[in-house]
Amino acid sequence: MLTKGEQQQIKSLLQTPQWQVAEMIANKFRDKLAYDSPVRETEWDTLKTTLIKEGQIQGIKIFIEELYKIALNEI
Repeated sequence: MLTKGEQQQIKSLLQTPQWQVAEMIANKFRDKLAYDSPVRETEWDTLKTTLIKEGQIQGIKIFIEELYKIALNEI
């Protein structure tokens, strides 16, 4: 559990221009992962690549969502 001070730090961070740039880069990276072809030499390698990429995309998305939930005191 985060302290009130830590929650306030996250809220302050999300309001800075630096965060906007970091979030933009995260979104571009997610898009790059989503649009790069997962096709590999074998169907198993293709499946593995697809699942890894989807996990990475979801991980980035969930992390950013959690930061916003913390900032809005929803956690």
